[in-house]
Amino acid sequence: MKKLPDGWKFVKLSDITDILAGGTPRRNVQEYWNVGVIPWLKISDLKNTYINYAEEKITQKGLDDSSAKIFPKGTIVYSIFATLGAVGILDISAATNQAIAGIIPNNSLIETKYLYYCLQSEKNNILSKKSHATQDNINLTILRNHEIPLPPLPTQKKIAAVLEKAETLREWRKEADGLTDRFLKSTFLEIFGDPVENPKGWEYKKLMELGNWQSGGTPSRSNGDYFKGYIPWYTAGELNSLFVCDSIEKITQDAIKESSAKLISPNNLLLGMYDTAALKSSITTVECACNQAIVFSKLEFEFANIFYLYYVIHVARKHYMRQQRGVRQKNLNLSMIRNLEVPIPPIELQNKFASIVHQVEQIRQYQEQSKQQIDHFFNVLMQRAFHGELEAE
Repeated sequence: MKKLPDGWKFVKLSDITDILAGGTPRRNVQEYWNVGVIPWLKISDLKNTYINYAEEKITQKGLDDSSAKIFPKGTIVYSIFATLGAVGILDISAATNQAIAGIIPNNSLIETKYLYYCLQSEKNNILSKKSHATQDNINLTILRNHEIPLPPLPTQKKIAAVLEKAETLREWRKEADGLTDRFLKSTFLEIFGDPVENPKGWEYKKLMELGNWQSGGTPSRSNGDYFKGYIPWYTAGELNSLFVCDSIEKITQDAIKESSAKLISPNNLLLGMYDTAALKSSITTVECACNQAIVFSKLEFEFANIFYLYYVIHVARKHYMRQQRGVRQKNLNLSMIRNLEVPIPPIELQNKFASIVHQVEQIRQYQEQSKQQIDHFFNVLMQRAFHGELEAE
């Protein structure tokens, strides 16, 4: 362990905070949820530094009859299940589910914003301590026993102020990315109109008329060699952008030959089918494969440009999900995808929009390079800060 500057020391989180887990009222008891007013956080709500909104709310009875508890404003919330290490600061009083720990700082010992940045910096160290038996979780004991560097309070405040300024650069970068996304959506609506209303009266076609849609597959997990290849193999959770990024897992040619997985060529459209990933989409840029929760197809270019189809589904995704699934059904299937109807404008108009997408994507590539540079700068700054190497003025 690296020697700290004079006046610094290592402390357990339990020495300077109270750490508690949240809970979930029973879903089948309506009075726990109907007309609830208490914000109840899930991991998907941890999107920003300061958390002031929860998608769901619970009632006082739901709180009283469960292990859920209200955390005060200023509590640091930290995800301990599934998506590990997501962190935020409550800007409101709120309850959380059991996948989130509430870390209540003793502000006579530690500055909240210092602890927030320190937990970001310590993420990999904390996650390295998770049990092999519960690979997707960490527990409260791990958090409570984790040690962090603690300088005097005035130094903590200086470090937090420096990192806050650096984080502002990241927020500006994120805002610029958001503007790019909104520009393409607004351009799409300006050219084609709302695809739900179809105000220009374009002809509808089913997706089965635009391509030969197939689902992917998963090689047997019992053969570990299948997952030691070089062919990108995607799950629906990875369909987060116009073009698919590098996959988390890769498979071999044998895995494709000996399973229901299929080799997918570049310029195929991938569509998710299950649960929250339903109708998430991306375009392939290299030969790849996907699991059975994704369908894919090349398009008949005389009818549909792939960039138009990506955006028509992207813009009207919620409408298509309601239309196909109904209220209770979580998943789509291959037949539903094939029978999905979309408005088809003249191909010349689609190609015009695709040209705009190409130009914007060039800008987005520059933005991504800038983002990587800013993220690297911020991470280096954090490492220096928590080793006592920052001369914060």
